Amino acid sequence: MRKTLLLLLATLATAFALRAQYAMVVYEPERNFLNEGQPLPAETRWMLTGPISDRMHIAEVRVYERADMKKLLHTARWERTEWNADKRFIIPVDHKLEGNDTYTIVLEFFEPVPHEVTMAVSEELERYLSAYIDESFEVGRSRAKLLKPVSEVMEDMALIMRRGTSNYRSRLAQPFPGFSQLVEDKLRKVNETSLSMSRFSIKSSEATDKREKRIEFARQQMASVKEVVRGEVASYFQRELMILRDRAVIADQPTEKVKHIIALNLGYGGIYNSGQVEDLSYSGAPFLGLSFPLGKMALNSRFVSNSSISAGIFLNNVEDQFGKEVTGPLVGRPIYGAYGYRLFRMVRLNAGAAVLQKATIDAQQLDINKIYLSPFVGVSLEINLWLGLER
Repeated sequence: MRKTLLLLLATLATAFALRAQYAMVVYEPERNFLNEGQPLPAETRWMLTGPISDRMHIAEVRVYERADMKKLLHTARWERTEWNADKRFIIPVDHKLEGNDTYTIVLEFFEPVPHEVTMAVSEELERYLSAYIDESFEVGRSRAKLLKPVSEVMEDMALIMRRGTSNYRSRLAQPFPGFSQLVEDKLRKVNETSLSMSRFSIKSSEATDKREKRIEFARQQMASVKEVVRGEVASYFQRELMILRDRAVIADQPTEKVKHIIALNLGYGGIYNSGQVEDLSYSGAPFLGLSFPLGKMALNSRFVSNSSISAGIFLNNVEDQFGKEVTGPLVGRPIYGAYGYRLFRMVRLNAGAAVLQKATIDAQQLDINKIYLSPFVGVSLEINLWLGLER
């Protein structure tokens, strides 16, 4: 009794800890609803829970980007164990969803497979693979030649296994890993062995045709490949397997509305005129612009979330290396585009190019306005603005 009570307390403590870190999403099988029809949580880890029958031992959730389910984003699962007799499954989902978007959620439930069913599936796959190996070889006068490269044959056999077991799950959460190096070596050996060796391996009377001896020798070589394949298939099916018994698809599930942030930048930048480090010429002016972040801290790496693309104008005109005024096109002030990186909470380093314009005289002694680009760097303070609705 004491042991059971301690186990219950530990389970409750774990559940409360998970709830503190994850947003809760409840699945209702009667209505095939998630979250009572409300949007899914965005930009945070979340936890999917719902009722589950005693006979189901695995619940698996898959998150897809679109309703056509062609792009899988995340897979997670819950498993019933000897220490777990819950009537509800709880699946932590570590993939953070983007706000103002839609996703398709697939829930699948698996129950244990009787041993005789497992063996029947294993034998069926062995027959498919044996037939595939036969079709992959062409027996000629000198060799049993593979019709495809060995690597393709290995991939095809692994695909047959994956498709044949797609409705099954291993208790150990291990999908079929592919066939071993031994199978690959066997295939390569058959492909490279001369059938002339049949005279040393096939005992026969003088009346036996050489062609028949070579075909028999090729069959023996292919049988050795099949034997190894059969052993690896049987080994995989020796583990406890679960079969898919129920499946729910919730398509185009919306996520929460979240704010879109842009930043107002006010700073000071230096525009390159000419020269090297020793005789560098530059001019400076304050600038004002907007920054558009490349990512969010909740969804992207620190580098990406601190990065932005900026555009704006210099508030004053500048001078070139000769002291001549330089303006900009369109607005009569230099304009710029830049990459920005946030160094501190409100401080951003900017590096890019300024679009400049100045009056000059061409070869025909005509006054023209020359428009050109020049590198610039600057430091700015930023104030976050937001568009859209908060959650």
